[in-house]
Amino acid sequence: MEEFIKNNRSYAVIAWVFIPVTTILFEWLWALPLMSSWMDIAVSYVLRNLLLFLILILVSNLIFKRFIPRYHRGRMIVVGVLWLSFFIAFDLLFKYYFQSIDPAVVLQDYNLFVGGLRGLALLVMFFGPILMVRTHIGDPDLFDMPIGKMATIGLLPSSLKIAYYRRKGAQIGEGVSIGPLAILDCKKTIIGDHAKIGMACMIRANEFTMGRYSSLGMLVIIDTHKVTIGEEVTIQEQVYIGGLKTDKSIIEIGDLSMIFAQSVINPTHPIKIGKRVGIGGSNFLFTHGTWQPILQGFPVAFGPITIEDGVWFPWRVFVLPNVHIGKEATIGAGSVINRDIPARSLAAGVPARVLRKDEEYIKKYTDTEKREILKDMLVELVGYLRIEDWKIQDPQLDQDFAMTSFRTPRGPSSKQDNQIIFMFEDKNEIWELVKDRTFVITLFPLDITRGRELEYRGCWWFDLENSTWGGPRTKVSMVINGWLSRYGHWMKYTS
Repeated sequence: MEEFIKNNRSYAVIAWVFIPVTTILFEWLWALPLMSSWMDIAVSYVLRNLLLFLILILVSNLIFKRFIPRYHRGRMIVVGVLWLSFFIAFDLLFKYYFQSIDPAVVLQDYNLFVGGLRGLALLVMFFGPILMVRTHIGDPDLFDMPIGKMATIGLLPSSLKIAYYRRKGAQIGEGVSIGPLAILDCKKTIIGDHAKIGMACMIRANEFTMGRYSSLGMLVIIDTHKVTIGEEVTIQEQVYIGGLKTDKSIIEIGDLSMIFAQSVINPTHPIKIGKRVGIGGSNFLFTHGTWQPILQGFPVAFGPITIEDGVWFPWRVFVLPNVHIGKEATIGAGSVINRDIPARSLAAGVPARVLRKDEEYIKKYTDTEKREILKDMLVELVGYLRIEDWKIQDPQLDQDFAMTSFRTPRGPSSKQDNQIIFMFEDKNEIWELVKDRTFVITLFPLDITRGRELEYRGCWWFDLENSTWGGPRTKVSMVINGWLSRYGHWMKYTS
């Protein structure tokens, strides 16, 4: 008899009758003058649908946790489809016969992509039985897992989601955005100002820290003990950080570093990535190698990975445990690293070996050569901006500076002239060329006072010697900053 009850889904289907009762009661209470008379129509619409969404979640959770027998979760897919069908039929009839609303209007209101918030109720109807049913031992409770939170909390707008996490103790700065379906399942959360978390990101950690202006692309999954992401770090789409967990499962990523798409990073033991490190696409960093039994003599390895500042990995680099890669080392594409790599060296191969290092690998340019490189960078920038429909003048190339003027296709910079000046010498006659709305890029160290004066005038500055920049973060300034990064100059924002 008990097995019959467990396998018979009729109880779960019959439980649907609680939904129309709840909906009708809620709609009747909301229509009372006390509830609706003091609110704007648009505000009333949004609040009504969000409250109904939350109430239906609570009711569904209550009836499945308290009144319905245990089921195998897979059997609830059919129940979810039936609940969805029943609710659409009920809602159309209720709206048409009792509220005189055209069924076409109701169907339009189900469309979440055009702002029809009634569609949230449909999500509860389908996912409610699947996520909230009590299960047998060994069948995970999806309502307590990230997928359940993605289908509930993840659907909230960014501002409400941030408010929810702040309420739970998270420290989240100003200007932060958390994309649709993205969730934070962390015991301790610290997120700096203007950080961005993309769509469908799933972050599970005991401690999660993310610095200001850092960003996670779509479908980034982080599942480890402790995560520390510095400032202005970029983690592109479909990066996975996780694996076997221990008390040593820690990953640190320094300022201005970037991890490109489809990389897999396994911090079973600590992984430390320094500042301005480039981890190319489809890279693999593993701090453990284990499968076959150690007591039968097979190799089992656990150990940390340390990558110092300025290291560059191109595509498809595989790093094994117990590896230390020195400052400003470069690894060839497709390499397998199973030993330490010294600083300022070029290593490649399977396994990787050092090919060149220091002066053999890193060229020292003369001052004249640096000026010619910067002139070429400006010429290339002019060509690029022209194909982007910017109105830009041919560059003026001088012994001590190179400059051009431009207007963008739209925005504030389209209404007046702007300048870009590459300065090679700190001379007064060159500074006299600087007007308002000028992007000043210096080959020499820029005095702090001078930088603040430029910002006060509405200008921007980029100090190539100290790798810092300042001024308002606008679309144009980010284009200039991005262009410098194409040539390996990753600039720290200091304003």
